[in-house]
Amino acid sequence: MITNDNVQKFKSYGLVLTPVNKTDDQWDKSPVTKNGSWSYDWTDQELLDANRLGAFHKESGIYDVDFDDKSYNAHKFIDLLPRTLTIGKKVNGKVIATHKLYKLPENVKFKEYHYPKAAKKGETVIETLAGTQTIIAGVDRVIIDNVEPTVLDPAALDTDLRMIAAFSELLKHTINLDQRNHFYFRLGGALASQTDIPMPTRLKYVEKLCDLTNDNEVKNRLSCIERQQNNYESGKDCYSIKELAEFLDTNLKGFDEIKKTNIEEKKTAAGIKFYNGHQFVVKDFPEPEYLLNPIVAKGQIRQVFAKAGTGKTLYCLHEAAAVASGVDFLKYKHNGHKTPVLYVEGEMDSASIKKRIFDIQDAYEMAGEELNMNFMFFATLAIQDHMHFESLTKEVGRLNVEIAAKEIEKLTKIKPVIYLDNITALTLMQEKEGADWVELMHWLSRLRNKGYHVTFLHHPTKEGATASGSNIKERSIDIDMKLTTPDEKESVEDYEDNHTQMTISFLKWREHMNTTHSKERTAIINRTTGSWLLFPKLSKTQRKIWNQLKAGKLPAQIIDNKKEGMSKANVYKTIKILVQEGLYDEENKQSGNY
Repeated sequence: MITNDNVQKFKSYGLVLTPVNKTDDQWDKSPVTKNGSWSYDWTDQELLDANRLGAFHKESGIYDVDFDDKSYNAHKFIDLLPRTLTIGKKVNGKVIATHKLYKLPENVKFKEYHYPKAAKKGETVIETLAGTQTIIAGVDRVIIDNVEPTVLDPAALDTDLRMIAAFSELLKHTINLDQRNHFYFRLGGALASQTDIPMPTRLKYVEKLCDLTNDNEVKNRLSCIERQQNNYESGKDCYSIKELAEFLDTNLKGFDEIKKTNIEEKKTAAGIKFYNGHQFVVKDFPEPEYLLNPIVAKGQIRQVFAKAGTGKTLYCLHEAAAVASGVDFLKYKHNGHKTPVLYVEGEMDSASIKKRIFDIQDAYEMAGEELNMNFMFFATLAIQDHMHFESLTKEVGRLNVEIAAKEIEKLTKIKPVIYLDNITALTLMQEKEGADWVELMHWLSRLRNKGYHVTFLHHPTKEGATASGSNIKERSIDIDMKLTTPDEKESVEDYEDNHTQMTISFLKWREHMNTTHSKERTAIINRTTGSWLLFPKLSKTQRKIWNQLKAGKLPAQIIDNKKEGMSKANVYKTIKILVQEGLYDEENKQSGNY
């Protein structure tokens, strides 16, 4: 049905509309013409009077994922694609989704997909189109999800489209199947040995297949898929596509779409590039550019992990504010240039984030600084469609973040610093499985090489010594930063009430490990004023020595062998720490505050 509301909404999406013919001749489904040519300038009334309404692809900057399977098996997987403007039609009285329309990102070349590749008329199952138009409303169309087309690189859909081609064929042969575990073991083996499909994607499609075949033993079927992957990785026997096809007694042509030879881009080896020593040393390479010296730099990956409630989000929000506003934070000096930040929050509710921003703004006002809200960008669950982020283990999820970063760069003319809070909330993966981290870390490495700083927040293991999950991630990161709550011996007594204390430790820091920068310190925030202090990590006795030095006492006046901890060795050990931290002037015998 074509209504004025729909026409205006489609126009607000940037769609260039046209009436479309509904005839019994060769002109059926083609755009209505003016003077023998397509027209891109129709009045609202002309559009309302049409039998069908179409949206031009090129002129609207869109492309269409067209489901054309005559058996309608492929259509049953359409909801696994990212949400966007969705159009359908009635078939035997039931509404079926047939088209998903996406926006093509700027400067991205459209790449077609067709299955089967050499289909005769009426044999196409699924294809992507960007050359003509798609009928989006009218007498034989139903608008299923009237939302603005999602900006998405067609390459991000490639794996899903190939999986739909394969699984729609499997559906045809498994609806009334006996011995389902036998089938899923063979499917798991084929997926493990002959595809590079990420495990979360495999499980997503297997779960959907179970749903479509009324199979209630979903956990059992998923276990079959995972166990075959484990067998493959450990060198044990696992099933192949040949055994899967023999079990189903059919030739699985659709499975060819997800085989490694089709997923991987065929490349001709041309050798790796190299320079000799003289060429290499005269070559200009980007030097580290510190935004907060030396904790935040361009082209850097950092992990910040801590138990829930320690204060990692609090810390990172204040740090992000300093980066955006061009001010120092703790002992880290700003480079004088304001840099935008993109803070992607996948767990905390938006109201809590909003309150923390107001608290930071109040703290800046009390300190005589101005919080640069124009350079702080937030992506929270509440403002996403269906309150949902696509997983960062999926290409579409990663591209969504990159697209947002590019939009911020376009607005500000500066690449933003990216905070991902947190990995558990923003991904769907088995954290202990190294394979699930590989592509995520490859993506972060690509962002680093593009000049982005990315900080991702994470949780620790049960023991708390390291971050949860495979240690593959630690190999790629530049900084591994751990936050903990100080115990009773380490807590700074003068700042216990109305303050939050956290110990900052570094398990890895490429440029500064085993330097003064990587020493353990205690950061303290005043929950009323929002101001921060930073202390060297001292024992209670060492803090007593420091307090006496600040009170003006000389080392000789503090040394008392009769008092525990006040020996000459301990007093001068404490002084050495304070001197290194810039907190004690040994020459003038003066001690200051951090």
